[in-house]
Amino acid sequence: MYQIYLLDIDNTLLDFDATEIKSFHTLLNSYEITYEEELFTQYKKINKNFWALLEQGKVDKDTVRTGRFIEFFGSLNLSYDADEAERRYQSYLSDGADMMPNAKETLINLKEAGKKIYSASNGVYETQVKRLKTAGLYDYFEEMFVSEKIGHEKPDRSFFDYCFDHIKDFDVEKTIMVGDSLTSDIQGAINSGIDSCFYDPKGAITAAKATHTISNLNELLSL
Repeated sequence: MYQIYLLDIDNTLLDFDATEIKSFHTLLNSYEITYEEELFTQYKKINKNFWALLEQGKVDKDTVRTGRFIEFFGSLNLSYDADEAERRYQSYLSDGADMMPNAKETLINLKEAGKKIYSASNGVYETQVKRLKTAGLYDYFEEMFVSEKIGHEKPDRSFFDYCFDHIKDFDVEKTIMVGDSLTSDIQGAINSGIDSCFYDPKGAITAAKATHTISNLNELLSL
């Protein structure tokens, strides 16, 4: 039985997709740009490419955060300040507290079962903390492991080594990484030698490399 749970946040516990589209809509409104679905699709593609480069170690976090807006506004022939756009966007994101199905119930049950729960997220520390507090989930965690504070991104083994070094009574055999990303969560678990659980709420992906695959968070209780 697992005793230590490293949980991803975005699209694992909190519905980042829902928060992202609301925040992007608000961001465009703040620049008096009419929201269109095509614009969001365009931004998503740019953003995804930057995060892929980050996971590969080819760019740093600051490049992702500003570069995505430099490229997005550039594609519209606009010259808004990317740093200011990023500050506005993070502010809007931090207000997002939409949860994935059964997220709070699962954390409560894991806690009552005596499990130790830690976040393991590639993200902006203050944004992640505020979102979890707004959603009422923050107090279920022993500690918050967020890449911005650690200085390394999942799936880099250094990210996980930092987590392990800061977990009291760490036991590799009793630890599991839970998340929705094959490239950061599952590969990161493989890189660091711990078991993994791929969370796929749509049940649409075969994750052969993951130790476990679930479509509902409450399935974690039976692992």
